[in-house]
Amino acid sequence: MNLDWKDGLIRFIAANVMVFVLLFLPGAGGLVKYLGMPLGWGPWLHKPWTVFTYAFVHQGFWHLLWNMVLLYWSANSLTDLLGKRVLYPLFLAGGLAGALFYQIGSGLTLGWDHPGTGGTNYLIGSSASVMAVFWALVLLTPDQRLLLFGIIPLQLRWLAAGFVLYDVVGLLGSNSGGHWAHLGGALAGIVYLRFKQGRLILPWESQRKARWKPSQRNLKLDVQGETDRLLDKISRSGYASLKSSEKEWLDRQNQA
Repeated sequence: MNLDWKDGLIRFIAANVMVFVLLFLPGAGGLVKYLGMPLGWGPWLHKPWTVFTYAFVHQGFWHLLWNMVLLYWSANSLTDLLGKRVLYPLFLAGGLAGALFYQIGSGLTLGWDHPGTGGTNYLIGSSASVMAVFWALVLLTPDQRLLLFGIIPLQLRWLAAGFVLYDVVGLLGSNSGGHWAHLGGALAGIVYLRFKQGRLILPWESQRKARWKPSQRNLKLDVQGETDRLLDKISRSGYASLKSSEKEWLDRQNQA
């Protein structure tokens, strides 16, 4: 397999793997507390960079592997439909939303055992960013089938429901902060996709669109309108419902 180092997905995975390896070097164990996001607004203000760096830190091999496998599969499926430009905004939105939900949610469950991640008082892992990518894909192709563990056929919507149930139940456990972050990342993916589809319009966007006149419509707007129509069709009936000409049209737009 040829790796394209200009690909945002490959860069994100490589960065996570390199940090994971770095943590095993002698004397590097303290980097976890330096890069992980601490619980509480006060401690975070002393380490503001951690709102970004926490998403690149994994202490457990299985934690890293699961996140990277789910990310690789979800991101490849999503970029086939929307193009690669969506990944960076989703990574960022998922990470920021996960951090916000961690801080707010942990405050709500402060009396329940340890509110951090895995019994610690700081947040680590790229799960929130991964959930943003995964949930954007779920909204686009909820009927898509996959083989869970290579054996069990399952629609994407039911896997997503299982994740939600897992995280909601997890709010009562020792890793409540981590589960809050998962839910925040999921919400970020949903909001981003709806905005991309034009179903969610920000206040300043609605004001700008209100000033548009029919005479201002051009080829770019027509292309966006057709893209939105096809994305709506995929969301309702799945990617397989597209005609071959519609699939070719989407491919041309992704390559543009």
